[in-house]
Amino acid sequence: MSLRSRNDVVCLEFDPLRRRCIKLAKTKQYRKAAIALAELAHREQDPPSWVRLGMMLMRAGREDAGIDALKQGLWLLRSHRDTKRAAVVARLIADLGQGRAARAG
Repeated sequence: MSLRSRNDVVCLEFDPLRRRCIKLAKTKQYRKAAIALAELAHREQDPPSWVRLGMMLMRAGREDAGIDALKQGLWLLRSHRDTKRAAVVARLIADLGQGRAARAG
């Protein structure tokens, strides 16, 4: 498997899996979109794919799996030394955790 550099341009419209994710999300089929995004995240192994997967899982009602995917995206961002985006994802995870605690209590 070849790794892409950060500067490589990828045309999103021509990737059938990405198109499927977008189409399913637009029709509010969040669980199916999450399955497609999981395949994409495992294939690409890039931070944005994991963060998208985490948010889609949250929409689909799978909060624990969503947090786990966001944490994987956060780890990848930190490993790429992308501190600004990592801070945003960390804050998102913290906010989602507080929201879950408020609903539980």
